[in-house]
This record gives sequence, C-alpha cells and structure tokens, in this order.
Amino acid sequence: MDTHSVIDVFTPAKPARISFVEREAINTKLVNALQTPGKQMVIYGHSGSGKTTLLENKLCQLYENHLTTRCMSGMTFEQILRDAFDQLGQYYDATVKTKDSYSISGEIAGDYFGIRAKLGAASDVTSMVEKRPVLPPELTPQRLGRYIGAAKCCWVLEDFHKVSQDHGKKLSQIMKVFMDLANEWPTLKVVAIGAVDTARLVVQYDAEMSNRISEIEVPLMSSFEIREILAKSEDLLNISIDSVVKREITLLSNGLASVCHSLGLGLCRAKGVLETANNKVGIGEEELQKAIRDYIEDSSDSLKGVLDKALYRKRHGQFDNFRIVIEGLAKLPQEGGTKGDIYDAIRSYHHKYPQSNLVHCLKELQSEDRGEFVRYDQNSGRYSFSNPFYRAYALAYLNKDRTSTKKLIKTDTSYNITLKAENIAKIIDAMLSVQNRREEDAN
Repeated sequence: MDTHSVIDVFTPAKPARISFVEREAINTKLVNALQTPGKQMVIYGHSGSGKTTLLENKLCQLYENHLTTRCMSGMTFEQILRDAFDQLGQYYDATVKTKDSYSISGEIAGDYFGIRAKLGAASDVTSMVEKRPVLPPELTPQRLGRYIGAAKCCWVLEDFHKVSQDHGKKLSQIMKVFMDLANEWPTLKVVAIGAVDTARLVVQYDAEMSNRISEIEVPLMSSFEIREILAKSEDLLNISIDSVVKREITLLSNGLASVCHSLGLGLCRAKGVLETANNKVGIGEEELQKAIRDYIEDSSDSLKGVLDKALYRKRHGQFDNFRIVIEGLAKLPQEGGTKGDIYDAIRSYHHKYPQSNLVHCLKELQSEDRGEFVRYDQNSGRYSFSNPFYRAYALAYLNKDRTSTKKLIKTDTSYNITLKAENIAKIIDAMLSVQNRREEDAN
C-alpha cells in the first residue's frame, strides 16, 4: 500500500489530486469544450462547488501546459495581460536551455524576449514615477495569443466576475481574438471561471459571444459525490469512518467539497492520523465533534464576516429586511423551504411584512455582495442556507428571545447564545441530532 500524507488527501485550500472525484454529469461537456479548437469557455457555479478542482484535473489530463491568472477586485486589463505574459517566461526560458523543449519557433521566441526586455526597461522607469504597469504597444492581444498558442497553453482566468466592467469587456474581446487564432494554434483558448452570473457577464460585455462560448455550470456536489470523497480517502489513508459520521459530514458539507475536506482533515488530526496507517484506524463521533469545533474556530472570522455581509443594512426604512428574511429562513429546517414557506414563517411575527420585500432580499442574498448566504434549488423550488454553519450563526445571532438549549434540540428553530465557537458547535450538534432522528424515523 502506498503511503500518502493526510494533507495531500484532504485538501480544503487547494485543488484535490489523489482524492479527486470525477463529476460524471459534466465531464463530457467539459472535455468536449477543452478539445474543440477555438472554443472559449466560461465555467461558473457557487463558491466551493469544485470548479477549480474539476478544471485543474481535466487540464492536467488534456493539456501540456496552462496559465492561471487569479483576478482580484481593482485589477486592470493591463495587469491581467502582464500576469499572463510573465508566466509564459518559464516556457520560453526553457527553449533557450533545451532548444526544442516546447517546440517554440525561434522567431516567436525572439519576439517574446524582445518585448520582455522592453517591459523590464519600462518597469525600471515606472517604479521611480508611479506604481501602474506600462505595457509596450507591441504587446497586443494578438501577440499574447501567439505566445500562449506557441507554448501549447490555455489561459485560465479565475474569479473573472471580480474584474470591473470596463476591463471585463476587454477580456471578452480577447476571447474573440483567440478564436480567430485557433486555425494556427488549435489549443489556444481562454477559460473564465467565476460565480453564478459569469456567463451572463461575458455575453453582456460582448453580445457576439453568445453563440461562441461554451457555458458550463458546475453544480454543487451531490451527496453521493461527497461520500465518494470520504470513501476514496478511507482507502488512501487506511481508515474507517463510522457510517453515521459520514452521513453527518455529508449533511454539513451541503454540496461544498471544501467543507468536506476541512472536516475530513480535522477528523484525521483528532485521531492522530497524519499519513496512511499501517493498520486500519476507526474514526467516530468523538473525532467529528473535535473536527467541528476546530473548523468553527479556524473559520470564525470568515463565518462572522459572511453573516455581517448578509445582514448589512444599507438604509434604515420601516423593515430591517435582511434580518427579517434570514430569521424567517432560520425558523425552517436545514433543507429550507419555498418562498411561501419563508413568507409564512415571517408573517408569524411580522404580520404586515410585504412579500415584494421578501422576493428582493432572497435574490440579493444569493449574490456575492451578500456572501452567497442563501442558495436556491431550481428542482425543488427551495431556498436554504448555502452552508449549515451559516444557519448556526444565524440561529445564534438572531434568536435571542430563546433561552433553552433543549428547546433548540427539540424544535431545531432557535437558540439564545453568543457567537462563541463552543456554543456554535452546540448548535451544530443539535442540528445533527434533529436530522439523525428524522432519518431514524424515516427508516
């Protein structure tokens, strides 16, 4: 049996490799788009759905090389071009050392090095004057496309939705340029990765792109796929996770691979498993409770930050809308409810609350500006908290009129508690107890 480090098996902060789970529902569409010359791509979905992990693994299978630019708010078109140009250096420098390592022609390589020399000189000047990068006029999108194509790369733009509208339009136009270069460089393409509305943004920026890109939605992982991560990890580390614990991790992950990996890593550390065990190691409820507490403590600031985003009140009107809607949703079970269910819950304590306010808030709570706090399932018509831990924080923060922990365990509706990690863990434990009882009753 091969020995694997636990941090290579459970990878909450980087794309999974050895524990990668194939996403059969979208594999064919993704592979077809990657293998179609000139086809530009937009991959979109909820944060944590596994977009980057899926793409990275497919690119490793199908491409010799790829560049990845991680877009950030405030980045300019010029900075993004410069990032790709700089990353190409590793491939062009290799041609000098090995002569034919990447089969880049001498003419193109010479052209690349010429522009790099100009960029170096420009950087020396601008560093004394201002921070903004200056690109020589020779570095056009067409030229960049030739350099990327000659290196047999594709160009991945992560978090495309964070780029401002003006610069996003220019990046959309680069996709058209790359399409036109596909006859000469068949592997050349841009793959934009972003939030749920990214495909719509690309088309808005340039209407001609509507029929010229492949739009691929990466859904949240199914319960079966989450369990597959755990099953693969059991084999790789020679561990046995209790079936109830696996069910509870699946519930807490709520389709988010990153949460599953975080809790899995916490399980192993709680048990002292740091690499593949010589003898089978059993992992149970005690380790899960420790993993949950560690996850909450490690993520406390970010979880509170998302709650702050969701509750933020832009102006003071008659209703504190987002607080009211979140409280109404929190009164429902973890799987959430329809718009009507939420409205009924709200009307139980806000008789005059207008339904139009609910519609607006539910839509906004799904946006990145509100931390994607709420998720909508088109198949069931239900709204729910994107992450069960969000619900725990909402219960702790909003329902201050309740005083009994037992009340929560019984009804799974509210909890009077401060935002301390150990207390949030109690809420999670109560939620799991309710879910386990439901499953036992169903069986």
